[in-house]
Amino acid sequence: MTSEKNNKFGRLDIDLTPIRELGRQMDSFFNQSFKHMNSIFDLRPFWVEVNESDSNFIVTAELPGYKREHIRVEVLGHYLRISVEDIDEMEKVDERKQFYSHRHFNQIKERTVNLPFEIPEKEMKASFNNGLLKLIIPKVNSQRKFIDIEADD
Repeated sequence: MTSEKNNKFGRLDIDLTPIRELGRQMDSFFNQSFKHMNSIFDLRPFWVEVNESDSNFIVTAELPGYKREHIRVEVLGHYLRISVEDIDEMEKVDERKQFYSHRHFNQIKERTVNLPFEIPEKEMKASFNNGLLKLIIPKVNSQRKFIDIEADD
């Protein structure tokens, strides 16, 4: 018999195995449910890649199925926010069965990219072709100021 120090219930010996097993099954159920929900509602963010060359940062975002008017690029200091909006509206009317259905779906996805300097919005270039958004941000720009450091002789 276990000592009373180790037994929180005093003299009662209770086997908690069924309760623990129920908890594990509930965790498994919810984990699997959320995996399926992700594929149904398309909750994954879109793919973004940042590359650096000698003179530019190149930000590429894969946005298949979107039109240019659904994409918004916003510059906030040294942050670049890319957002896309899905709007779907469907209406069904069946006068014979006196049935009316209206469905409206709105979803916004966004990604933020952090660069090591303030982004010059006037000097950056953006293009969108075949579902690929490409942003070119120059490293050297007219707004950045560099200070010469004199050598101590």
